[in-house]
Amino acid sequence: MNDEKYMTEALILAKEAAAEGETPVGAVIVRNGVIVGRGRNLREKSKNALRHAEINAIEEACALLGGWRLSGCTLYVTLEPCPMCAGAVINSRIDRVVFGAYDKKAGSAGSVTNLFSLGYNHKPEFIGGVMADECEAVLKKFFADLRRKKKMFKTQMVEVKTKDQIERTAAIADEIWHEWFPRILSAEQIDYMVEKFQSAAAMTKQIAEENYRYFIIRKGESCIGYTAIKPDGDSLFLSKIYIKKEHRGNGYSKEVFEFLKNICREEGFTSIWLTVNKYNESSIAVYKKSGFELFGEDVTDIGNGYVMDDYFFRLKI
Repeated sequence: MNDEKYMTEALILAKEAAAEGETPVGAVIVRNGVIVGRGRNLREKSKNALRHAEINAIEEACALLGGWRLSGCTLYVTLEPCPMCAGAVINSRIDRVVFGAYDKKAGSAGSVTNLFSLGYNHKPEFIGGVMADECEAVLKKFFADLRRKKKMFKTQMVEVKTKDQIERTAAIADEIWHEWFPRILSAEQIDYMVEKFQSAAAMTKQIAEENYRYFIIRKGESCIGYTAIKPDGDSLFLSKIYIKKEHRGNGYSKEVFEFLKNICREEGFTSIWLTVNKYNESSIAVYKKSGFELFGEDVTDIGNGYVMDDYFFRLKI
């Protein structure tokens, strides 16, 4: 019964990992009925191949207990340990390992190999298949969702962080603004707007000081547009979304909206809102088709004596 109790705790961590886009593996370490270490997969977030659930749990347990020897401890993990994690178990002297799902591709407690049975100076006891159905279900759902998303989305959203990415985004902005906005702004106004809001210097400041996040929209190897967002209370402000002319009308904006909805769900925002020029009929049509609703209008002072008549649209999440 205790094995299931602690495996349930590991499953909670696995589900937390899945919610953050990590392969859902969770682990807890128990000594004398007390959880002394918790860990979940953090490879994607940390960009570190070592950040498996077991390693993170071992690290926390060592810090709490004040030493590298974890004698008297049991490790509970939702997926059979890989060679790295099995080795960490041996080196940390953990007495017992309980795992859920078997890993036919990398499992090192019997599936591919069994490091625990080899002639090392420590041989932990181990048992597999505890709450295997529950552990497998979390993994299967995660990978099914990944396959569905890859099949559904034709584009990739790449967050803009480096100087090169900022300069590339600014170049896309300059191209799109000078192609798109002559219908509602003069050439002088466009140059002013691009320099003030869409230059590399402006984007760098917005990202560093104003909590903006920019994303390049990619289709294969091609950059086809960009979008920018920032927090605004319990809402997400969609500051900009632009697609190059030759790629419009292919449903890419809808994919961006789905991507932003996922951000809202993950980070607790209740809606997405944006402003759009009253005369930008094609964009207004796209927003309405995507479920955005008009909730206000105002005149926006963009500086240097320029103003724009804007509608405010909101999409509830």
